[in-house]
Amino acid sequence: MLPNPANGKILATPASAFYTLLYVLLVLGLGACASTDMPEFEGTPDYTEVYHPIINVAELNIVRGEYDEALTAYEQAFVSVPSAFARDYYNAAVSAVQLQDEEQAVGYLEQLVLKGVSLEYLERQQVFDSLRMTKEWRKLERRYPKLRSKFEETLNKELRADLDELYARDAYFRMSEGGLRAHGDTIREIENANVENLLAWIEEYGYPGENLIGVADTLEQLPRFSIVIQRQTKARKGYDFKDILTKAVQEGRMAPQPVAYLLDQQAGDNLYGSRAFVTVKCTSCKEEDEKPRRYLVKEMSEAKQAGIDKRRTPLGLEPLEDYRTKVLFGLRNPAFRLNYDWSVVEYKVPSKEAASVLLENLTAADPE
Repeated sequence: MLPNPANGKILATPASAFYTLLYVLLVLGLGACASTDMPEFEGTPDYTEVYHPIINVAELNIVRGEYDEALTAYEQAFVSVPSAFARDYYNAAVSAVQLQDEEQAVGYLEQLVLKGVSLEYLERQQVFDSLRMTKEWRKLERRYPKLRSKFEETLNKELRADLDELYARDAYFRMSEGGLRAHGDTIREIENANVENLLAWIEEYGYPGENLIGVADTLEQLPRFSIVIQRQTKARKGYDFKDILTKAVQEGRMAPQPVAYLLDQQAGDNLYGSRAFVTVKCTSCKEEDEKPRRYLVKEMSEAKQAGIDKRRTPLGLEPLEDYRTKVLFGLRNPAFRLNYDWSVVEYKVPSKEAASVLLENLTAADPE
């Protein structure tokens, strides 16, 4: 009932060197587990320590075009935890395609199906066109019904539907005539009720991650119910989800990049650096006067960047420079999923003069 209220060389930084060393140590410790069978786990490992730092190594290898090394890192990350993330399976599959390793690529695509990604979605991805002509793909097609059935057996459909309704409730009066101006009090009541419901479900099921509610065909970066958390800003004295989100990352229920974005949204600031780049668009300029889309960064002191990196580390996030490197690569190489919807903020200005003023505090992230 809705009405109810860097492309190029990567410079070694102390932080990235630390992650590389950590990766080597983990590889040595996990080498015995590197098999097709998942290892046994006692309790839940801390993903911020044993998983995400290795994923960072894998993704930086992708940026360098070192796909063998990327796959080695992915394999070690996958065996270090009970369940990996869909986005990482996808990038591992694309890396395998680059190496023409059809069997390994399809193996990772099968893991995506078990997460809820449909075969129809995979068929639409151009990066897999060459794979679709192989016998390995035909095996995937034959296995798909059983894999899909297995996913649906593990999916909490009722919870997914309840969570989707939180999004619908949030949007209902905002999209009605008058919007927030006419229905402000009702909207606030709905927001409060949504928080109470979400907290109750988190208490009962744990944070609803991929293994509980699956992922959409689009490899959604944030489930729709995340709008409940985004509304709870510090400026409006909303509920602080920081402890819940941090725990969710540690338990492998959420990836750290979406958490960084939600925490930045709640704070109303770029404390975790989730917004990596800025673009400037002149709304009144003639099309022939506009320059090609460029990615810019705000000027930042070394101390401020160090503060951002310090906040990122406990979430298992890579240093800010590594993040920017990967986002820039992902924007230009869409076959891989290395950027995020929130990675780039677009500023719209009415004139060239306004753009010039704004550009005074921005630096190009890429050469002309």
